[in-house]
Amino acid sequence: MTLVLEWDNQEQAEKIKRHAAEKVKAKETLYKAKYGPKRYKDFMKKDGEEKKPIKNPKGVRALHKGKWGYMKNKKFKAD
Repeated sequence: MTLVLEWDNQEQAEKIKRHAAEKVKAKETLYKAKYGPKRYKDFMKKDGEEKKPIKNPKGVRALHKGKWGYMKNKKFKAD
């Protein structure tokens, strides 16, 4: 019984890996068709970079009891 489960998991792992490779290849062909063979590398590189959210050190802009201010760590500080 364990042999069947190991075979099943290995097959699933290969399937997932193959699907991920196909997804990357499809994105690459889309960018090649859209932007040309020279510029697609820029878009592939930009797409792979992490997108970091812009954070305000004061917190999130909020309205509390009719006053505007900033909310940070569940604490409100009015302007």
